[in-house]
Amino acid sequence: MAGNFIRSFILFLFSAMQAAAAPWGPPSGQAPTPELTARWWQWAMMHGDNGPVADTTGARCALGQQADVWFLAGGFGSSKLRRSCVVPTGTPIFFPLVNMAFWRRPGMPGMSCSQAQTAAAVNNDTAIELFAELDGAPYPISEAHRIRTADCFDIFARVPTSGASIDGYPAASDGFWLMLHSLAPGRHTLKFGGRYKHTAMDYGRMVQDIEYELLVR
Repeated sequence: MAGNFIRSFILFLFSAMQAAAAPWGPPSGQAPTPELTARWWQWAMMHGDNGPVADTTGARCALGQQADVWFLAGGFGSSKLRRSCVVPTGTPIFFPLVNMAFWRRPGMPGMSCSQAQTAAAVNNDTAIELFAELDGAPYPISEAHRIRTADCFDIFARVPTSGASIDGYPAASDGFWLMLHSLAPGRHTLKFGGRYKHTAMDYGRMVQDIEYELLVR
């Protein structure tokens, strides 16, 4: 009995040390901001059904990436996905565990920014079973990882157009997010996700279970 307790305690300490040593968190002076989550959504919507969020293999993970941060995607709706992605060395990685965005659709001409923010928040108030794991080491998730946009934005700002504009304002984002400030060159396995527990809203039972094999080079 005592031996089992000691072994369990040693395993707990080992997991905690692994999590502490992992590169979780932003580079110095680059904490995740609501503006960064808005940028993630604009990236996610940039190519729609042909973009990284709809991609099931990771083949399109480099689409639309910018130099200062590398975005990883979950899936549209409930998703269990396994992807591979090549990430440039030294680039921070930013991704959602679970997240929602709400924006004005046709037939909602009078929707305000505050209404969009309220709608984006509802499911995240019920988020449970949030998790993240890097190379087998789990990372503890708390309410501190929840980020909401304080100002609304145009969710379709980066969508390529052929003359006709697409109105994605006002849009609001709400969710649980993590950043890896950098990963050592080589292969890494990143797992993350969570679920909502809400019966009365669209996507109220959404589940995210995402795994990436990352090749950093």
